[in-house]
Amino acid sequence: MMSSREMGYDRAIVMYTPDGRLLQVEYASEAVKYGSLVVAIRGKDFAVCVTRTKDTDPLLDPIEKIHMIDENIGAAGAGFTGDINLLIDQARIQAQRHRLVFEDPIDVKSVVNHIGKFMYEFTRYGGVRPLGAALILIGSDKAGRHVFLLDPRGLILSGKAVAIGKNSQEATDMLRSEYKLDLSIRQALDLAMKALSKAEEKDSPVEIGIAEGPKFKKMSLDEALKLYPS
Repeated sequence: MMSSREMGYDRAIVMYTPDGRLLQVEYASEAVKYGSLVVAIRGKDFAVCVTRTKDTDPLLDPIEKIHMIDENIGAAGAGFTGDINLLIDQARIQAQRHRLVFEDPIDVKSVVNHIGKFMYEFTRYGGVRPLGAALILIGSDKAGRHVFLLDPRGLILSGKAVAIGKNSQEATDMLRSEYKLDLSIRQALDLAMKALSKAEEKDSPVEIGIAEGPKFKKMSLDEALKLYPS
């Protein structure tokens, strides 16, 4: 019997297989698994995001992994860098549109819904390919602190602890077994770093994003450990 690939179902995103799958979208999800691991944890009054920068040519500056969307929201992605940057730009544009109209920072769910719809549109039409990227967004607004995960299907998930990228399943298993509701920021950082050790680039620099109070801020691991000693 011919496989779905042999029958040509993986040649266009608009063709379902007989068992109801969109193979090009599944391939895009597989591409995410080759990206750098990103781990995010939400506590009672904070959210943290941790990842590593990739080693580059010594003549080049490190590539930014955690991006500020607005003063209250940050994001990190796994997958193709160009696709991640496209999604970051879309999130920033939506945040600025909201600020121009309402003169206030946008709420996290509005940005997430916009990006989720944007990603989903790439699964519906011929002539385009699904975006080979997943995003984790963390942020603060009047509703509290948030951690959201978006994947190439346009699926939106909200959670207490999530991971995307290389070895994300192993990291998720660790988070599932060790996460507690009453974690402090330092404990959350320690747990995120422990989960991050599942990635291969163990000696590369670490970037950290923290949503605490009304603000989101980026920092290095050393800065975070000094700011939150216990």
